[in-house]
Amino acid sequence: MTRHVALALIICVCASDGVVAAKARQRSAEPTVRLDRPVREQGTIRFQMRPDRWYRNGQGAKKAAVNLLEIPGVAELSFRQAPEACQLRWVWNRKLKAEHLIVNIPELPGPDDYFVLYTWDAKKGRLDAYVNDTALRLPDTKLRSWKMPPVNEILPGDGQFQIGSLSAEPRYLRQQQAEARVPDRLRGRHAALFGVTPDREPIKVEGRLGKLIYRSALDNPQSVAGWVMEGPGIVRFQDGWMEMASKRPDGPDGHLVHWCPRDFPDRFVAAWEIKPVSRYGLCIVFFAAKGERGQDIFDKDLPKRTGVFSQYTRGAIKSYHVSYYANTPFNPGRITSNMRKNNWFYLVSNGPPGISPGSTDPHKVRLVKDGPHTQLLVDGRVIIDFVDDGKRYGPVHADGKIGLRQMQWMVARYRNFRVWDLTGE
Repeated sequence: MTRHVALALIICVCASDGVVAAKARQRSAEPTVRLDRPVREQGTIRFQMRPDRWYRNGQGAKKAAVNLLEIPGVAELSFRQAPEACQLRWVWNRKLKAEHLIVNIPELPGPDDYFVLYTWDAKKGRLDAYVNDTALRLPDTKLRSWKMPPVNEILPGDGQFQIGSLSAEPRYLRQQQAEARVPDRLRGRHAALFGVTPDREPIKVEGRLGKLIYRSALDNPQSVAGWVMEGPGIVRFQDGWMEMASKRPDGPDGHLVHWCPRDFPDRFVAAWEIKPVSRYGLCIVFFAAKGERGQDIFDKDLPKRTGVFSQYTRGAIKSYHVSYYANTPFNPGRITSNMRKNNWFYLVSNGPPGISPGSTDPHKVRLVKDGPHTQLLVDGRVIIDFVDDGKRYGPVHADGKIGLRQMQWMVARYRNFRVWDLTGE
């Protein structure tokens, strides 16, 4: 690994496969990498990095920002640590009106080596990225096109991470081409940070299912008697499904949460079916939701909630939540389902997408809360598998309510909502 220090940088120049040679010159602040030929409409930048330490979120995590590289006037790549999450942030200059790529992870282990590659095709609306051989955006995700200025130079970062083997080439790389650039020793490394995990065994509930403590077919108005809608939600019924949509699908205040009126214990199994209708949107399930001091979430002394996300993630109620369908206009091609712990908004776990973007098929969801152990399954596959140790992210949340959340664009149908008590082992 090449070491980057304040006033010196060694650049690994590759003469094969059309790579543009990079030349470094020293400046009083940090070295500038000048390209022999400009990179413009299509381009790829790749390098290796080594964090100086292990970064992670959670209680006591301090905010930190590390500049990895800058393309002056074009884009910046940085890493950030915060109590809520760690992030890799590719951010374009706002004048380009191009779509950023920001990826949330719970931690970044180090010191360790990582291979990083960003590749774009501005005319065709493509921006993809890889850490080692793990994609940071779902393949073939189409973005809006943008006009790309020439890239003539790259400023490596501020020295907190070692940066080496930096190179650029004037073409967009497809997934197979990008993966071919990865050093053999880094293939498959740290894939779990980005939701790529081997198939996991479901929690065994056979013989532990207690009584059915709640059931709703969600097929007519009577079936949701007592349910509480927060936000501008519309509920209608068709062909045995409950359809939820927003009255304000184009506004920032159009989100909604539909709460089941029952409280559920610390151990339960919940199941329902969902059928996405719209292309864009996001579906979340809140669970173990209670007031900060253990009150019922509908306690009259708690602040009123109107569907605005921060009221649930940083407000006066605590809960866990899992986003198992995510295809928003501002973050298309998201690679993970995320589990967070509120009201601190900690990203505690992630996994592969529960429902593929654009799917309009019916899917079966099962949520298992076995004390501190949570699993969410979609169509029988474990998407989230998390054990709360009660330390890193604060005390374990126990009993509470379940709510179904949608972002403003989302239209989805639900049916056959059931919850069983789960006995101890």
